[in-house]
Amino acid sequence: MLPDGTFARVFARRAGWDLTPSPLAARLEERRKRGLPVLDLSESNPTRVGLDAPGAALAQALAALARDPAVRRYEPEPHGPAPVREAIAAHLAAAGACVAPEQVVLTAGTSEAYAHLFRLLGDPGARVHVPSPGYPLFEHLAALEGLEASPYRLVPPARGARWRIDFASLRLGPASRALLVIHPHNPTGSFVDPEDLAQLRVLGRERGLALISDEVFSGTGAGGAAPPSALAGAEAGPLDFVLSGASKALALPQLKLAWLVVAGPAAAREEALARLEFVADAYLSVSPLLARALPGLLAQRDVLVAPLCERVATNRARLAALPAAGPLSALPAEAGWAALLRVHGPRDAEALALGLLERAGVLVQPGFLFDLEDAPGAAQLVVSLLPEPGPFARGLDALVACAAALA
Repeated sequence: MLPDGTFARVFARRAGWDLTPSPLAARLEERRKRGLPVLDLSESNPTRVGLDAPGAALAQALAALARDPAVRRYEPEPHGPAPVREAIAAHLAAAGACVAPEQVVLTAGTSEAYAHLFRLLGDPGARVHVPSPGYPLFEHLAALEGLEASPYRLVPPARGARWRIDFASLRLGPASRALLVIHPHNPTGSFVDPEDLAQLRVLGRERGLALISDEVFSGTGAGGAAPPSALAGAEAGPLDFVLSGASKALALPQLKLAWLVVAGPAAAREEALARLEFVADAYLSVSPLLARALPGLLAQRDVLVAPLCERVATNRARLAALPAAGPLSALPAEAGWAALLRVHGPRDAEALALGLLERAGVLVQPGFLFDLEDAPGAAQLVVSLLPEPGPFARGLDALVACAAALA
């Protein structure tokens, strides 16, 4: 400890986060300490909202593994066991993507997949371009590898559900290494527009940039429908990386398994796979035991996530039924587990969230946590569509009442 009582010289600059709780987090902790109830409309963990089918299937799969003598052996494979990669390729083929098992790399979650890619693509000081609004984790993951996450702007839709890329906001330069898209996006629920994706591909080819497509919420649209993956047309370049995993695809975050697919021109693809093998071999973080459970679970995917999709559709329909002239409206979305709400009237989203927690014990997320600015004459909030319909409806009613009272 330094004379002034700090440890500032001990820690790296990239670990210099501000760990002070936000006002909303502090108020939530205080409320829970007092034993007061909280109706959580920010809950994004499918294992905590009464969706039991995926967990039951996982328990059965692990019980079967316990009886399998092959689990007694450890045979590390940096890219992951071949039968598991074959099952993932088949799963992707069923969704219309032509992928060879050799193009698949297993990781211990999508966060690790990002870490591998950032190590592969950029030296310290390099830049990866990420959408804004977006999930704040990207900035932290990039910083942990010494990279900069440079935001580019998504423009809200004038009509319909699809947000568009503001290409003028892309600050491309010598340090740029990758363009990142979320397809479908979280929390807006918008797929990347095909024209925008094509333009990103052109930029990638012209400037030698990789394209990273986060597709963890693919298959969560109405009826499971989705536009083509970014893998479509990848052979023409640039180098493409597509991410997904069990957390969203199977509603099994506790499985801690994800995969990234490498696509693009053959020579660049093979070079990337060889280098990723070296990175993965340095960590060997994927559990072969858990990986062996994945093929059987993927085969049950439609059955396992059907209750979740029904839950999301029910709650989204509840939002669609809000009175058009009321104080609260939901922006249209194509997919995902979240909804973006606008509370009409000049007010601050954080103050509104704090007031709702104090008045009704209902927790929502202010839009600024996702870099969503308050719209003219409206505060923006993000809610999860995973809670059970009864609590979701009660929380929504409380939000409407709170918004009306503050109007």
